Amino acid sequence: MEEEIRQVISEVPKLREIVSQLAADGDLWDAGMDSMTSVQMMLRLEDHYGVEFPDGSLTRETFASMRSLGAVLGPLLEERKATTG
Repeated sequence: MEEEIRQVISEVPKLREIVSQLAADGDLWDAGMDSMTSVQMMLRLEDHYGVEFPDGSLTRETFASMRSLGAVLGPLLEERKATTG
């Protein structure tokens, strides 16, 4: 899942160069991401996966790395799968 997340967020212009150089647990904020870019990333991920990040997951920690994003997206995708059959 982390590689798919990498692919999706690399479509955000400011992240294009950042994500190609980071490990899955590399900190996106430390690499130069800002709050506007995190919103763009969130919207792309929501569109791609057909889910919505719950309010409780809208934290700096959730959007810190591809691994932390996967930890939040995984259960959301499982829940969606369970409700859509």
